Amino acid sequence: MPAEGRCPRHYSKKLDRILGFDIPKLEQKLLQRYRAYYKKTDISNNKKHFENTQAWIGLHPQVLQTPYSEIYHFLSLLQKFKPHKIVDFGAGYGRVGIVMNALYPHASFIGYEIVDIRIKEARRMFKLFGLDNCEIIKQNILDESFVIPSASIYCIYDFSFPEDLEIILKKLSALISTERFFIVAKGDSVQTIIKSKFPEFYANKRFVHGKQWSIFSSFKNNN
Repeated sequence: MPAEGRCPRHYSKKLDRILGFDIPKLEQKLLQRYRAYYKKTDISNNKKHFENTQAWIGLHPQVLQTPYSEIYHFLSLLQKFKPHKIVDFGAGYGRVGIVMNALYPHASFIGYEIVDIRIKEARRMFKLFGLDNCEIIKQNILDESFVIPSASIYCIYDFSFPEDLEIILKKLSALISTERFFIVAKGDSVQTIIKSKFPEFYANKRFVHGKQWSIFSSFKNNN
């Protein structure tokens, strides 16, 4: 993997092609059906926004997804802790699961996604490469009934409004008494919320910062 910051989106685009992803075409299909997330509702246009939650339709595919090099970087930093499971909130096309297998082949991956086209493509790729330890589930993670499974690492992004991010963070906070885990937080909103409202996740002052993400933990001692 290239060093972080070395044209990561360009590298990721090339790697998508090598692996066999067809993401630009699929995202264009979504745009043909739904209104881009940044466009206001217009009664003269019969296309509607994706319902129920923010799906970021219309975002450039390489902005929508975390670059492979970033995923490799933060997962490699946690490799010594021998993670057994990774949960990805808003998994897109399942890149985290693919990279995980290069570092933790005996771990498992669960990705939650709401857009059917992305789910189908991720499942196709997992099957193509025989990644039986990876699954992607259609789930609105903001549903009150959603139960977060036990995991070693949780990946969370600025997938929606701040109040929606807090819903997931509160559920993670409730796990602290029984679980030891890391949170990989990408995006200004989720990092700001953690630092301002969830001090329990940065009691360990040795959490790690990248350009676009930070790693927090549920415990004070990482040894």
